[in-house]
Amino acid sequence: MNNIFDFSKIVLFYAERAYLQVIDYISSLPDSKFWAILLFLLVIFLFFVLIFVRYIKSTLDAAKSKRRREKIIMRGVDTRLDRKIIESNDEENVAPDNRKKMSEMDFDWNKNTKFSDVDFKVADVFQYRLKPQKLKNLLGLIVDLLERGVDEPKIAQTVMYKNQHLNSEDDIIQTITAIKFFIYLCLNGRFKKIDTEKMLPQENAAIFHIAKGDCSLALVLLEALIDNNIAKIKNMPIGEEKERKWCETSNCATIFGTLAAFENKELATAAFELSIELNPRNITAWGRIGDMYTQTEHYEKAVWAYSNVINLADEGVYTQQIANANKMLASLYSEKGHGKEADELERKSQQFYDNMGINEPLTERETKIVYIIESKENENMENIVDNLFNKNRTHQTGGYV
Repeated sequence: MNNIFDFSKIVLFYAERAYLQVIDYISSLPDSKFWAILLFLLVIFLFFVLIFVRYIKSTLDAAKSKRRREKIIMRGVDTRLDRKIIESNDEENVAPDNRKKMSEMDFDWNKNTKFSDVDFKVADVFQYRLKPQKLKNLLGLIVDLLERGVDEPKIAQTVMYKNQHLNSEDDIIQTITAIKFFIYLCLNGRFKKIDTEKMLPQENAAIFHIAKGDCSLALVLLEALIDNNIAKIKNMPIGEEKERKWCETSNCATIFGTLAAFENKELATAAFELSIELNPRNITAWGRIGDMYTQTEHYEKAVWAYSNVINLADEGVYTQQIANANKMLASLYSEKGHGKEADELERKSQQFYDNMGINEPLTERETKIVYIIESKENENMENIVDNLFNKNRTHQTGGYV
């Protein structure tokens, strides 16, 4: 306590001493210099006041803007409806026809009112806007449609409609192919033949997790299959069977990379590199690794990979991979100012996707069917996976069941 008291006395002493020195200095100044210093201090004070006022104003504007956004949200603007919000003080600017439509929306909430008595003539006031869904969140829909026997182009069109170009056409097509190929491996008992002491996940559990957006169990199974195949192939005699096994394992590595890309682009890139090492003429792997290089901004490597697709691919067999390579090269060339070459590649690519119909919107009937399928997807997924393993027939239908 004494120490605090002594410290306070020292502080007061020096404060008083400084105050007296300032007073003495000001008293000794001539009038002209005194007023100049006073004016300078006043300018400094006003400067800081101006900064403070601008800070308060910006804070209030931000708060007002936030309240305005919240008000709009509360009045019905969401991710599914585009609704024109008209403030009350703007009603005089509304056209007579629109004002009439607005008045028709003021329903009478009397308990005796029947819905049949209300004339719903305001449909054009609302415009449906589909909220884009991430491809990862559409894996369940892909599994569901595969189980129903829907053909791959129609599945790709459906997924693109839901995805709204968050992903490229090739991303969607390759994802569908990867899931279909993994299901094929499961149904044909390929994972049962793995010679390993590791505890591996059940195939049906892996497919179920894929449908929930989690590919980790599938990656465990694919990694074990790839390692097991490589170990066996090394001991095989040179010949066509050995080459065929290398190609099959390379395809497995490509599927691994496509599924891994949802969570880890580096792991996916490594898988595609392995796929190319096992089969240097794996066109799909070259295209996929080009996609990874593009997404990780290694553009020179991407051009090299896409160029290999075009140089190695048979146009009659790998049409899809060539279309993707052309599209991606067109984008890369356009950024470098090669407009003419880019336009030609884009035209070739667009022709393939137009013929495929992947970018065509779904019909009203198809949209309703997809909505019904998705509404039951979560509760039916276990049965869907069981059906994949229990079915003894293959759907040949080309549309929705």
